[in-house]
Amino acid sequence: MRKLWNVLRWPFVFLLVIVLAVVAARVVNHFRYPEPALAFAEPRNAAAYPTELPGIEVTPIADGRVRGFHLRPETIRHEGVVLTWGGSEGGPDFEHAELLARAGHEVLSLFYFGQPGQPETLDRVPVETASQAIDWAEANAESADPVTIVGTSKGAELAALLPTYEPRVDNLVLFAPMDHVMQGMDQRNVMSSWTVGGQDVPYVAYADASDRGPVLRLALASLLGAPIHLRPVFEGALEAPQSADARIDLTRLPGEMLVFTGGDDRVWPADAAARRIAEDRPESTEMHIYDNAGHVFSVPGAHADGMLSGGSAEANAAALEESNRILVERLADWAR
Repeated sequence: MRKLWNVLRWPFVFLLVIVLAVVAARVVNHFRYPEPALAFAEPRNAAAYPTELPGIEVTPIADGRVRGFHLRPETIRHEGVVLTWGGSEGGPDFEHAELLARAGHEVLSLFYFGQPGQPETLDRVPVETASQAIDWAEANAESADPVTIVGTSKGAELAALLPTYEPRVDNLVLFAPMDHVMQGMDQRNVMSSWTVGGQDVPYVAYADASDRGPVLRLALASLLGAPIHLRPVFEGALEAPQSADARIDLTRLPGEMLVFTGGDDRVWPADAAARRIAEDRPESTEMHIYDNAGHVFSVPGAHADGMLSGGSAEANAAALEESNRILVERLADWAR
């Protein structure tokens, strides 16, 4: 027994040191990267959103795959309807919905996954869900002409995809967009984020990247409890030749497009995607890149939800204030 212990003790000690080092790193990183306080701590919880706002009638929507909130101001000052979608956190972007409702727009603030009747995760979400939301607006809103979509992050990816399949979309506002369809969120069973007619929309997979370094560094950060840095993973996958098949065509959009992004986006290369989008349709695309801001302007710092998002509290706050002002001004011009 003693001989066996003499053989095994050093590997055991080495393993114990590694385990203790990982535990210590996780404890340190827990205090080093505290989660910021966000407007809605449970973005997928429909009950967490207000149903009473001064001057705005807020009605929950639960009609098949159409889930979210109908915001109707007491005085509707603009024609048409605005649909808002959040990102991979699963929220309906209620913040922009409320902002625009206060500016006199009728708004649908919508979930597209994670609710009853919808996919549980952001995988194989039917693009037809958006078409059904427009059907709902035509039946229930005072006016559904024009239709303007405001999408953020993965919601912007879905919004950008829509003009290919839904001719009723007139205008787009994209926050931190992507101009390619990316894989869904299930890392064990890789599939497209979106479907049309039950078929996967062509997508870019992380495994398409030739360099595995970013994925390994991401896994190490996760093990040590540090915020993960996703952008290099997306950049590597987008460099693969097959990514061209997943490029989103925005030239079919009949109206105006407004694009906002941070130049220090650490989640994915939205700034590069925004430049490509503007190059594709320069005549009716307005682009704003805030050099020192990160992925989501409402985040008070450089990380949130376990991910590096980029930017500083000051830069993000400044980008949020200016982008909100421009958003309200442009939508007032588009839907008089």
